[in-house]
This record gives sequence, structure tokens and C-alpha cells, in this order.
Amino acid sequence: MKKKLLLTAGVLVMATSLFACKKEATKEEVSDIVYFENGVVYTSTEEDTIAESLAVEDGKIVFVGSAKDGESYKEKAKEVVDLDGGMLMPGFIDGHIHTVTPNFFDFNLLSDTEVDAALKTIETYVSENPDKELYSAYGYLTSMFEGEELEKGPSKERLDKICPDKPLAIFSFDGHAAWLNSKAFELSQITPETKVTPGGEIPLTASGELWGSLKDSALSMIAPELLELSDDKAEDVLTEYQTLMNSYGYTSIMAFPGNGFMPIPWKGFASLMDEDQLTLRVHGAGIVKSWSIDEDLETVKKLHEEYDSDLLACTSAKIFADGVMDSKSAYMLAPYEGEPDNYGETAWSQDDLNKVFVSLNEANIQAHVHAIGDGATRLALNAAEYAKENVAEGDYRNAITHLQIVADEDKPRFGELDVLAVTQPYWALKQPDYWKEIEHASLGDRADTEYPLKSLQDAGATIVAASDYPVTIDPNPFIAVETGVTRNLADATPYGVEEITDMDDPQWLLAPEERLSVEDMIRAYTVNAAFSIFSDDVTGTLEVGKSADLIVVDQNILEVNPVDISNTKVLQTYLQGKKVFDRNTKVD
Repeated sequence: MKKKLLLTAGVLVMATSLFACKKEATKEEVSDIVYFENGVVYTSTEEDTIAESLAVEDGKIVFVGSAKDGESYKEKAKEVVDLDGGMLMPGFIDGHIHTVTPNFFDFNLLSDTEVDAALKTIETYVSENPDKELYSAYGYLTSMFEGEELEKGPSKERLDKICPDKPLAIFSFDGHAAWLNSKAFELSQITPETKVTPGGEIPLTASGELWGSLKDSALSMIAPELLELSDDKAEDVLTEYQTLMNSYGYTSIMAFPGNGFMPIPWKGFASLMDEDQLTLRVHGAGIVKSWSIDEDLETVKKLHEEYDSDLLACTSAKIFADGVMDSKSAYMLAPYEGEPDNYGETAWSQDDLNKVFVSLNEANIQAHVHAIGDGATRLALNAAEYAKENVAEGDYRNAITHLQIVADEDKPRFGELDVLAVTQPYWALKQPDYWKEIEHASLGDRADTEYPLKSLQDAGATIVAASDYPVTIDPNPFIAVETGVTRNLADATPYGVEEITDMDDPQWLLAPEERLSVEDMIRAYTVNAAFSIFSDDVTGTLEVGKSADLIVVDQNILEVNPVDISNTKVLQTYLQGKKVFDRNTKVD
């Protein structure tokens, strides 16, 4: 672990060299300075520097250093923020998240873990809203079904009994499956004879009829009417969304098409920005599908040109290299347990993926690949290598996300090829009622090596942290920080089990050798994530000249017991020096 630097009066020379103040506050100036003191100021710089105070003026950081050196700023400050022994740190940046959230849908099933309860929720909503022409919902768990429904997904007959005359579509919580009634299939023009998209599946009954679900890329075939929002509702939903993100300490996000193929609501975010109501930096992506490469590349390039501002920019393209472990559609180098011919699947040939990487990088757009299995990860790394050899040297910052299983021999390639490892640390534990039943059952001993962190970092990868919300139902970044540090259960509430008090408690502990330090995890959520969204020159660290994107939290997470990190509360969040969240006061 790097040695931290403490900026006090005793290291004035060092402080001066690290943080050369752009200007001194004078009594003659009219000040809008906000001064932070009386706590730990963690800068997230390469040196892991810790300071005593910080000053903000005109939306920028103008001083970071010792309390003594900050006196001139404190004297002129319009506001002095007492950290009260807490911590000031850079705002969090989510490196892979979705903006199509449960609030976009008519209702959700996230609280329903039993089939009967889910059906009751569906029936209640449909009966109480008889005037709607169609219905869309989110959040069912495939794992709550049994028999053929566990394998194929829930049947359409269950929905037809509740809603026989109007389209009804429900998306799974992981975004890789959908449950449709007969009218939704009809609206989407999907029949038993419909040719499925590469990497997708339309399950059928033994007699050749539609079963009731769609999987992976087949979700792209759902009628757009089932996903459309009015402009007014989109703005309201996005306002709720960014309020939630700000309350967790997020000041920036890297957004991707939701539930597989639902586009980012660019116009909604643009409206908020035009109204000076956007309280997040929103960098986002288009999507490139293997069956519509040229059309999708053109669309992504247009988005890249249209959205190119500090707060709202299209910098990336999402590519699905495989599916998910739950449905055994993750693409593996070795077959699934007990299924010697099943390696999962990919919708991509190596040649096509190579060409897409080249086309994106030539347009200065990042390729950002969904890869769960080690086979998919290798496919993406091969494409990154091809692009590196065939595109002029540049700053492309290609990325692979999820990385559930990564072959040891591929880990050094991340650093060698300048490919970012965008991880979801929330998942790095033996999740109750899931790891043993689903992951270990599918992977065998490979499940013991899931979600590598330290081995990737040690091999030269830049680790970026992300939630993949709403797949991760609670995007609280302190849960991710704790899980990355402990590789153990950080929040027992969703699972109905007891909290742990010792990070080495063996019950849910997964690969403790993959633990990262607290500082590593903070950097994954700040400076590394800022780099991943091409904003590291603007945000991600607390340094003079950078945007004042920062948060005040109630405890020093560098010093608390690791199993208490997830209890941390964000007290205030600032974007460009403007307070966008205050736990004790409503922010206009």
C-alpha cells in the first residue's frame, strides 16, 4: 500500500509543491469561497495524499493543504463547512450503470421473491389501472420458478390469465430476459417462426408454440411501445434518478442502454441540462449489435457528435460479448459443469468484433464490452489487441465490464493493451441463496475464483468500480467499497441473514486473496473511474484547478473497522462547487 502523506505545518515545502494555489484570497476581493476544515481530506491522488482543509471558489478547487496554510481562505470564506471529524473526498463516479430504472416502468416486482406474490402484484396493478392500453414492469426473479419455467422462463399463460386483452411485458431484474403475455408477443410481431437474433433465444413449447419469455439479445425484438415514456415522465423519472445518485455521493456516471437494449434517455438529460437542473455528469454509450453493425456504428457516431459537453457526452459504445451465468449463456473457455458440450454462447465472430473495435477507436470512441465468461473476455481482449495493432496510436480507453471469470493468462493483457477492468465489487462474495445454488452449480471450482480484483490489479489492470444498477438493486457505493475490501457480506438485509462482525467470517467469504485496500477501492470509484469516462483532467481527485465535485461523509473510512464501511452516510454532495444534496436540508 502506498504511504499516505499528511499535510500539516511540518511539511509546508511538500504541501507547496503538491498543491500550488492558483491565487491567494485577499480582503479586497468579493468572496464566494467555501472552506472545509476539521476532518480528513482524502484527495485520491496517486500519492494517496491526506490534507486538513480545502477551499472552493467559482466551482473550482483553489486550495488543498494544512489548516495553517488555509487560514487566508477561511478568513474570506462565505461559508465554512465543519467536517466534524468526518471525511471530505472526491465525488463517486459509477463506471457502468443504467438510467432505465424501475421507475421507468408501470410497477416492479423487486419485493416479490415468491411466484404467488409476484402474480398478486401483477394482478393488483392491472385491475387498478384498467384504462391503460398496455403494461410494462420490471424485476422478476427467474430463480423463483421451478421445472421448465426455471430453464425457459415463466410461461405466458400465467400473464394471459391476468391480462388476456392488452400487451403486458415484464423484464427480469438482471436485464437479460423478459416475460410476455400473448398480446405483447403479438404487438412485437414475434411468432414461433420468427428468426431469433444472434445470441438470443425465443423458448418454445414441446409442440412448437411460444413459451412466454425472451432471452438476451432477443429482448431487442420487443415492441418499442412497451418501453416508451412521455417527455414529461422521462424528466420526472430522471430527476428522481439523479437525486438518488447524489444522495449516495455520485457526481458522475457512465451510463449504458438499460435492460440490454433500452436506449439512454438522452433528450431527457439534455432538457435537464438546458434548464440548469442536471446534477450529475452523464457520460453514456450507444450500442453495437452483431446483426446490425453498420447501422449501429453510424448511430453511435452521431450520438458522439451530438452529445459532447462537459456534463453530457456520448463517449462509448456497448457491446454484448455474451449473456449471463444464470441462463448459462455466458461464454466460457471450458464447458459448464455436467454439460460437456455447453460453453455458453457469443453473438460475435472474432473478425466482426475486431472490425468494430477498429471503427470505434478510429472515431475516438471507447469500446465497452459486456463479458461475464472467460471466453467472452478473451474475445474482447483479442479485439483490443487487433485495434491496438491496426489503429493509429491514441487515447481510446477500451473497457471490459463484469469479468466474472477471467483466465489467469489473460490478466496481464489488460495492462499490456490499456484495457480498463470495470468491475462490480458488490458481487464479490458467496451470495446467500445464489452462489452455491447457481454459480457453483454451473461452474464448479471455478466459482471460487469469481470476480477477481487484486490479481487483476497486480497484473497491471486499472480497476474501475461500478454498480450496474438496477441489476445491483442498491447502488450504495460504500457497500461496494466494503465488499471489495472484505470479499464478504456487507449488507445482510436483502438476504434475510445475520450481519457479520468479522471480515474473515467464512460463511460468505469469497477468495480473500482478491481483497483490495480501502484506498484502492476509493480510487476505483474516483480517479480511475474519471479516467474511464475521459474526465480525469476535470474531476476524480481533489487538486487545485479541478472541478469541485466532492462529498462530505460522516466517518473516516480509512480508519473504521472494514465491516462498518457500508454504514457510512453521505452528508453533502457538491457538483462544480454547487451543493446538490444535503442530508439535513432540502436542496433547491
